[in-house]
Amino acid sequence: MRAAFQIISERVEAFTGRRGKVEQRIITLLDLDSHPLINTVDYVLSEEEKAKYSGKCQGKKVELSINDATVAFGNRLRLKGQILSMS
Repeated sequence: MRAAFQIISERVEAFTGRRGKVEQRIITLLDLDSHPLINTVDYVLSEEEKAKYSGKCQGKKVELSINDATVAFGNRLRLKGQILSMS
């Protein structure tokens, strides 16, 4: 599924997993569809995306290819996939 979003914020989420400390770079997104989602959603940056986009995301528009949507901490929708374009 493809969708367009506005990036609201970028943060690091850290927790202790089975193999030690895990850090994920998370961006919070606002849906730009004509019938948008009511709440904001989170997107997990992959290792390649971290190197390319980390610290440069705030306030930009992004088009995502979404291949997984799960409910995460605090009942927030968390998306995984690939960034197709950012402007």
